[in-house]
Amino acid sequence: MNSLQRAPARSVTLAALSFCLYAAIVPAEAPAQEAGTTTVAASSQEEAPLRVSEPIASIVQDLESFIPARMEEAGVTGLSVALISDFQVAWTAGIGHKNSFRAETVTPQTVFEVASNSKVVTAYMALRLVEDGTLSLDEPIAGFLSEPWLPASERAEKITLRHLLSHSSGLTDQLLPVNKEVVFEPGSGFLYSGVGAMYVQQAIEQVTGMDLESAARAIVFEPLGMSSSSFVNAPGVLSQMANGHMAYRYPLLSFLIPMIIILIGAILISVVVRRIFAGRWRPTAKMFAVALVVSALLTLLNHVLIVGRALPNIALLNFLVAAGFAVGLAALLIIGHVVIPSIPAVKLGAMRGPAFRGTWTAFSVLAMLMFFWMLTGPVPRQPSPRPSAVGTLRTSAGDLATFLAELARPQYLSEEMAEQLRTPQTSISQNFSWGLGPGIQHGEAGDALWQMGMTFGFKSVMVIYPQHGIGVVVLTNSDRGLPVAYDVAARALGGADYWRYF
Repeated sequence: MNSLQRAPARSVTLAALSFCLYAAIVPAEAPAQEAGTTTVAASSQEEAPLRVSEPIASIVQDLESFIPARMEEAGVTGLSVALISDFQVAWTAGIGHKNSFRAETVTPQTVFEVASNSKVVTAYMALRLVEDGTLSLDEPIAGFLSEPWLPASERAEKITLRHLLSHSSGLTDQLLPVNKEVVFEPGSGFLYSGVGAMYVQQAIEQVTGMDLESAARAIVFEPLGMSSSSFVNAPGVLSQMANGHMAYRYPLLSFLIPMIIILIGAILISVVVRRIFAGRWRPTAKMFAVALVVSALLTLLNHVLIVGRALPNIALLNFLVAAGFAVGLAALLIIGHVVIPSIPAVKLGAMRGPAFRGTWTAFSVLAMLMFFWMLTGPVPRQPSPRPSAVGTLRTSAGDLATFLAELARPQYLSEEMAEQLRTPQTSISQNFSWGLGPGIQHGEAGDALWQMGMTFGFKSVMVIYPQHGIGVVVLTNSDRGLPVAYDVAARALGGADYWRYF
């Protein structure tokens, strides 16, 4: 899931600085409520009536007019939507483009990254394993693992699957580096936890002997007919995938800031070395050039080893944007330092001196920074990530809607277990609680199961009212897409949209 609240503070080292910059400048992926606290704001607006009795054709007509206008207003590249009516997928549509650099249009089959919606799918898998006796909801989960995953502690030994699925285990959302500390007594509070999702994944993989992708295919994707879904960039899915879109200032800063820090360190070291061996403090142009190359290579190595392990496509984007910045800057410098001074004109005589070269260099750097600060573009789709319950699910709106309908009227999960899934396990506020996987919004029209997803270049939300059999899935491929996804979901369903403020 996700929220507009900031995630817990992460340990920042130089090796992980480029990754952590994203946590600082991009909205956090998850809420960070401490045990026993409630910081969720409730909407003061009156609830709109649910559109449960309205003909689906009328809702579709309304959305076909509303969605393109809202996307254009927000600058969202592409969007896919699926409506659920009477527990069935009643309508799917694609609007906009899969990639802003190409003319490929979004279709109902287009695949998006759905981030933390992955956690709900993983929770469902775990509940299916509970039903066949492989796991247990209320026995300590450590007893089912052949290899311990958490450091031994009194609190860790008490964690159950119920705690993990309801985000009441005491595990944190600190993923870089992974913090396996249990910060409060399991079951005594709420703390949205990506580390808890990782623990569930470990349990599933150890008891089934399969990786998460293989287990998901056997337990979820194939039984439900979710042919466009994968926790990795599977070949059949990759051909249908949209590119995420984000402002390129983020990858540029993520590369430049660590590089500048390393560059300063390299220059200081070279100055000391020059003083020791040559008796001079002033660095030469050659020393600066060597330090610049070394700092760029070390920064690239950092991205490959640190960022690339968790987010290979983001590491690739960082490199491509930095390379584009370097090429553009080099072109401007050649124009100012070589081309312009070579023009045989008397009036340009002053443009051959150091003052002009310095001014032109400053102008070139500022021009390239401004260009990339304003530029928004696609995020690379490859290479494939490691399958992760935290957020690597790729799927279409129709597939995710099919899964959402399964939570409300299950075919493969028993009704008794589905009822537990939909029952509040952890109270958060008057308007919110958490079930066994999804969040639960409480409103005048009844409870709604919901989850949102936020990752680099993709924003999404899914909502269903189990009592009424209506729901919606909205997927976008833009870092500006979350308000649009919220607005489309609220327009499609009516009713309360308190999840917007969570």
